Amino acid sequence: MPFRFSFTGPSPDAVEHVRAVPLEPLQDEGDYFYLALTACGVLEGTDAAFQIGGFGRDDWAFDIGYDMSAFVEELPRLIEALSAGFEAEIDLYPQGVERMLRFSPVGDQVRITCVSRTSWGPRPDTEVCGLDELLAMCVRLAHDFATAVSAVAPTIAQLAPFDRWRRGEADGRTVSSSPCV
Repeated sequence: MPFRFSFTGPSPDAVEHVRAVPLEPLQDEGDYFYLALTACGVLEGTDAAFQIGGFGRDDWAFDIGYDMSAFVEELPRLIEALSAGFEAEIDLYPQGVERMLRFSPVGDQVRITCVSRTSWGPRPDTEVCGLDELLAMCVRLAHDFATAVSAVAPTIAQLAPFDRWRRGEADGRTVSSSPCV
């Protein structure tokens, strides 16, 4: 199974249920990591789904409230680095996940290396993805995530970068659903 990730937002019924519970006042509207974690926590109470897999395992069984937040926390930096042709790493630190993804652009391809800090071992430990396809997955995730946040936590959705993501301004690339290999 090639490396890939996607997000499916909550159903209208789940949004209505979550919106019925008022969001606690935000502690720091300028702290992206806090906002990403808070947004993921709100989405955890819905039927939204985050799928991520690759390196020999189709589904890494991420929960939205914490596991996905580790990925979303690094999403702006990943998009920026890949757009500029630079290497980037994502530390997926939640207990049980505990792996590092290293993205190394080479021309129009990206070599993705997975290093596990658990008993699970990636097989293979390196996969290759088209740069445009990977950036498109990132942009789609940013847009779909921000749209879902807009539905369940509009106070957060009004803040950067979620407001831009919702308008499709993550990096200006078109969205594609092609997986990596």
